[in-house]
Amino acid sequence: MNRTTKKEHIKNFKAIFHVNDEKRINMAIGNIVNLMKDISPQIPDVELLINGPAIILFKKKAILKQLLTLHRQGIRIVACRNSINMYCKNNPDCPIAEDRLPTFIKVVSAGVSEIIIKQNMGYAYIKP
Repeated sequence: MNRTTKKEHIKNFKAIFHVNDEKRINMAIGNIVNLMKDISPQIPDVELLINGPAIILFKKKAILKQLLTLHRQGIRIVACRNSINMYCKNNPDCPIAEDRLPTFIKVVSAGVSEIIIKQNMGYAYIKP
């Protein structure tokens, strides 16, 4: 009988965590941290996508600090341009305008499209 361990399956470990409700960010961050601990020392291919009303999380310094920590551990942090534009509509001084976001945050044109693309690439979809 060929028995494999969890660690042997991690080579192709890909997941996209989706947050569109700001109340779910701590759960998502906790899930990612737990995942990293569980499969250490391997680093999974993980993306955290934030869109919809949760886009306002990028105004919060404490959240940005946590996201930067995740980024430094190899997690991609992604924001939806459509959500940013909707939030910043008619506000030239918008604190989360694309050109004001920290450089570690990647902006995609549409969060929904990003999810579909990642799922077609074999990423697990996780919505905490």
